Amino acid sequence: MSNSGKKKLLGLTFWAAAMMVAFGEPEPSAPEDDKKPEFEVTPTEVKLPGVTVSRATREVRIDAKVCLQKGILEYVVCRPNTFEHEAIFTTDAKPELVHAALLLCGLKPTPQLRGMGELWFEKAIQQKQSRVKIEVEWNQDGKKKRVNLTSMLLNRQDLTSPAGVDKTEQEPVVQDAWIFAGSFLQLHPKTKKKSYAANSSGILVGIWPDPSTVIQYGISSGDPYKGKHLGLEINQKRVPKVGTEVKLVFLKSELPVKQPASKK
Repeated sequence: MSNSGKKKLLGLTFWAAAMMVAFGEPEPSAPEDDKKPEFEVTPTEVKLPGVTVSRATREVRIDAKVCLQKGILEYVVCRPNTFEHEAIFTTDAKPELVHAALLLCGLKPTPQLRGMGELWFEKAIQQKQSRVKIEVEWNQDGKKKRVNLTSMLLNRQDLTSPAGVDKTEQEPVVQDAWIFAGSFLQLHPKTKKKSYAANSSGILVGIWPDPSTVIQYGISSGDPYKGKHLGLEINQKRVPKVGTEVKLVFLKSELPVKQPASKK
């Protein structure tokens, strides 16, 4: 089969999976050969390589690992060997499949606007169909722990406090304002073939605006490298030790967000 044929087939399979999730159709019969399919639909889940969608809760799950426990952030989740020095988690999940899974859950992307970051922030935060909640799940002392991702972050502007006041104990520190941005298709200058940009950049969840990211933080927080009160950093009291294996859970969010004044 040609590459274009494979792409069309994959698109149809995702469409079929979406219909099964939406209408509760029975799972398809097993393939006749022994080759593992691109996706699997069970009575409870839609499974893509490295990505699982719950048909009951519409939650998307991926495996990840803690790569940083302290420091300023430009990203939150990235692929290995990309931005581990300024992200909390790495994952082997393919960005385009996370995108597909979010679509299956009924989310719609609000793509970032090149060169118009502040305009995008103003627009995106109002798009309810693009709002994503992210939770982190791991085993700690023999018990399963699940927290909102924002509890692992600190707004550096909020760290200015009177002597003796520990701002890391005040909630909420960072608003829950993640947006399904959806990356974009990029054209190779020589082959003229299109590819999903996040597959190349390796960015799944970002804070600093980057059009290639799959999920973008929806409030402008400033460049952390340009001032000690700009940007976000890790709340090291809340992040498990480096190397800890976690599950990242993505689901639709209905939480209201107050858009603060932009920071430069």
